[in-house]
Amino acid sequence: MFICLTRSGFTAGALSLFIAVPGSCQRLDAASQREDLAAFRRDFLAVDQSFAPSARAEAERRVALLEREAGSIGATRFRLALEQIAALADNGHTRVMAPWPTLERVGVRLSPFGSDFYVLRAVAEHADLLGGRLVAIDGVPIERLRDSARTLSGGPAARRDRFVPATLESPDQLNALGLIRNETHATYAFVMPNGQRRELPLEVVRNRAGGSYDALSAMSPIGAEFEGWRSLLPPDRAPWSLQEPAKTMRRRDAPELNAVVIQLRANLNGEIPIAVFLEASDSARRIAGRKNVVLDMRMNGGGNLQLTREFMSSLPKRLPADGRIVVLTSPWTFSAAISSVGYLKQAGGDRVTLVGEAPGDRLRFFAEGGPRTLPRSGVFVMAATQRHDYVTGCVGFNDCHAAVVRYPIAVKNLDPEIAAPWTLEAYAAGRDPGMEAAARLLSPPR
Repeated sequence: MFICLTRSGFTAGALSLFIAVPGSCQRLDAASQREDLAAFRRDFLAVDQSFAPSARAEAERRVALLEREAGSIGATRFRLALEQIAALADNGHTRVMAPWPTLERVGVRLSPFGSDFYVLRAVAEHADLLGGRLVAIDGVPIERLRDSARTLSGGPAARRDRFVPATLESPDQLNALGLIRNETHATYAFVMPNGQRRELPLEVVRNRAGGSYDALSAMSPIGAEFEGWRSLLPPDRAPWSLQEPAKTMRRRDAPELNAVVIQLRANLNGEIPIAVFLEASDSARRIAGRKNVVLDMRMNGGGNLQLTREFMSSLPKRLPADGRIVVLTSPWTFSAAISSVGYLKQAGGDRVTLVGEAPGDRLRFFAEGGPRTLPRSGVFVMAATQRHDYVTGCVGFNDCHAAVVRYPIAVKNLDPEIAAPWTLEAYAAGRDPGMEAAARLLSPPR
């Protein structure tokens, strides 16, 4: 077997030494990698505005080192090196990514609950692993695995952890990071719900996707069995918030809360324009005589902040004087979804109660760059070019996104006033902690 040379990972100083492990032997020649690196400099580093000066200098140093090593680096290690360079910006929108179909993973799908990672889906032959908490891979403890995977993306730790499973499920990536010695299989160790430890070898399962890694595919059990997978949560016990995964906008009447529940999974137009859907939802609320609104933004990764800005800014005034708004957020709440929550909180003040977990980015971030593709590897690069400042409303900055200059947001924070994270126990039981907290707030006293 040809032994590919990979590195054990970048450090703040010199690169670590080569270690001989059976890494990905699929590689581009030196000229092709240098062509990609030239495009990376031109279309990414020269465009992105989120790097601090020291981080940019380190990024330039690492690119130069990759140029010198071009042709000797496997495809996976090359891409991960670029991901780590982008992550130096510590900005959630500044990303390097491989197309999901190119990622080969073992037959389990993990999801974070707090600082732990649990099996929520598995291929049928490994269904007995459902509910297991990952503790090690090839003897490497989860803490080291998690910290290494976090170097591949920027932003708050809880947001980074949403992408960690894609690395934990991929022996190829773990191998390229110098963590394990084989790119197609590894021994995974779990602590099961009964407290027993299980260790077993898992191999890459090809042509059995089990869902790409976004909020819904990570959490919703709907459709798992049609793909030859099994889910910890039976589909018929899924709470309303995890049903109908194909729909980006949904609502339901909740007479027990004197409310309408609105769920937005993206700030994008769908079968109908999102503005039309929101207006229809408010009309349904008025016709039903409901005074409250529960807005579920936990699985909203963003889109266009302009599509919801007017509605969010006006919603508090549409409700009766004693009407309340409960907004559910999570680390998946990102980009334009954060903007939408910001407009709503700014307009509604104390009438708007934030519930769940903190959103997936800080109140100051850079965004607005479009994706570009490196010419030889096909790797996606996404530069962030314009500032968003939701602390001062962009006062004192001249590089802010025009829409948030014209319609500023200035809030103290968007942290939850009531913590209601999804726990494994609640998830496995088909309970929705966010909606339970909303019910405690809005249900009439008995």
